[in-house]
Amino acid sequence: MKSSSILALLAFAVLVGLFVVLPGGVKQQMQGSLLQMVLPVLETGASMQAQIGGMQGGLKRLDELERENRRLRLENEQLRTANSMLRGLEDRVNRLAKALDFREQSPFRLIPAHIVSRDNVSWWNCCVIDRGRANGIATDMAVLTESGLAGKVTTVSRNTAVVLLVSDESLRVSVSIEGTQEQGIVSGTRASSNYLPQLLIRFLSKTAAIKSGMKVFTTGTGGVFPSGVLVGTVRDFTPRELEGVATVRPSVDLANMHDVFVVSGVK
Repeated sequence: MKSSSILALLAFAVLVGLFVVLPGGVKQQMQGSLLQMVLPVLETGASMQAQIGGMQGGLKRLDELERENRRLRLENEQLRTANSMLRGLEDRVNRLAKALDFREQSPFRLIPAHIVSRDNVSWWNCCVIDRGRANGIATDMAVLTESGLAGKVTTVSRNTAVVLLVSDESLRVSVSIEGTQEQGIVSGTRASSNYLPQLLIRFLSKTAAIKSGMKVFTTGTGGVFPSGVLVGTVRDFTPRELEGVATVRPSVDLANMHDVFVVSGVK
């Protein structure tokens, strides 16, 4: 054992012996002095214990707050999802109500259809609808929306059909321009998936008084497209060497079509 430890034990033994043999009054005085010496240490320990208990309580409250925060975030996300679904349903109901009203007031017999497929490569050329031969669909039937001409049916299977859109450059439609005697042929332009194609009316008179905002309608020539269907509005008119050419903004929002009607005849 080290000498320092031996000395400490001897000192402790001497203090114990003195404490035993000392008179009672002296013992009480020594106890009071020792208590005064030890009391600050005891108070510090109690204070530290209270602080540790407070910290533990604070950590517990933080855990509870974090759990509550996670729960509220989850509920908020669920509410946002539900709200988005409700807005989608509202838009769907509004579209269907508008389409139903158009069908009832239209002079044509219309077969309702929903677009089920569009290819990014041929987005402006064609789409696939969920109606086919079983529903009375045939090739060369005109396809409309409540906003105007969308295209025509080109290929038909039992339950689906392919619609060539008015924005395709191979589709030709005989049209007239309101407020004028002008008639021409409207067709789409070669386009990519990056921008909305424009329509062109060719074979117009070079001196035609055509202005921006004039409406363009089908003439019914050729028997595929019924007359009087809105195709779009004139954006501008350009006289060329042999003809006048007008650019047209389609009346149908071809980028966001969802529901269409196939014309099966006249009421």
